[in-house]
Amino acid sequence: MSEFPPRSTGPETSRIGPGAIRIGPGAIRIASSRLWEIYGSIGLLSAHRGLVPWPYANWDKAARRSLSRSEVTIPGWLVQLYRAGGGTLPSFLLAVPASDEANLDEELAALGAVCPARARAELEESFPQGVPAELRPLYADPAAHIAELVAFLPEYWRAALAPYAATLRAATEEDLLFRSRTLATQGPEALLGELPGAAGAAASEALTSAGAARLVLVPLLFGRGAPFSTASPDGSAAALSYPVEGSAVLVGQTPPERPADIPVRGDRLEILIGRSRAGVVRGLAAPTTTSDLAAALGLAPSTVSQHLTALVAAGVARRRREGVRVLYELDRPGVVLLRHMDGARGMPTAH
Repeated sequence: MSEFPPRSTGPETSRIGPGAIRIGPGAIRIASSRLWEIYGSIGLLSAHRGLVPWPYANWDKAARRSLSRSEVTIPGWLVQLYRAGGGTLPSFLLAVPASDEANLDEELAALGAVCPARARAELEESFPQGVPAELRPLYADPAAHIAELVAFLPEYWRAALAPYAATLRAATEEDLLFRSRTLATQGPEALLGELPGAAGAAASEALTSAGAARLVLVPLLFGRGAPFSTASPDGSAAALSYPVEGSAVLVGQTPPERPADIPVRGDRLEILIGRSRAGVVRGLAAPTTTSDLAAALGLAPSTVSQHLTALVAAGVARRRREGVRVLYELDRPGVVLLRHMDGARGMPTAH
């Protein structure tokens, strides 16, 4: 276990948001998770079929080559879960990290022990209109598919992430140490207020809506998409991922200084509609929100919003509401455009 400052806060309690909830000493903990990091990286591969955003491009190319050489294939049903969930996963595939630095074998053991009834119940809740055809085998036999996943994940780790293990650990521990100091010296409100993107608000909501007495924050180097979240079976603890700010270590350099709308030579989609808008189109291959897409592409939310408005007006993309979230995804003409410009491999099916 890594040695970090205590997770307890200075004050006896703290309030997160106006009248929201009181957080007592030790209610928030920060813990790394190799399993969650694996999920984050698979989500990146599943969401981006063309050029992935900086700083993941070099890793993406190397990981895909290594997976191909090792003949390791991501289960199709897992990819479908990412896409159906807007880049996140149902909580039965995740577990609240039991220690500051969860062991992958222990996490896989917990995953393998998931009750099939829980998996079916969560799938039914996620898809009230009926489980999609691609996920019905998972619904019919959760135990067999989870066993397949438990066998697959270590192979994926060795092929795609093991070469970056030291980098992952260093970046995560640096971020964990920084957050732990904030928590110990300034309290949970300051910690949640400084989390990147919407992670702080999501953490507050997790504590409030779930009614959990404890919250575990999980830093992810591959955490720039939709956050992962879960709760313990008894509901006493919740866990939520957030992106670390040191992801640039994957390339070891600053982003290339190139104007946002100067296309890459030979990239037909960028030449046609511009670099940033091409990135938005590629990012819409799976349903996503404006904020998540902006974070993934490294663009201002206002810029992404302008692109989305134009793409919807042109019939290339469509928007739909899912609870409190507004999701954007490619419409049929957008799918056809992307398949024509980037090639059919890995493209979504036109519908």
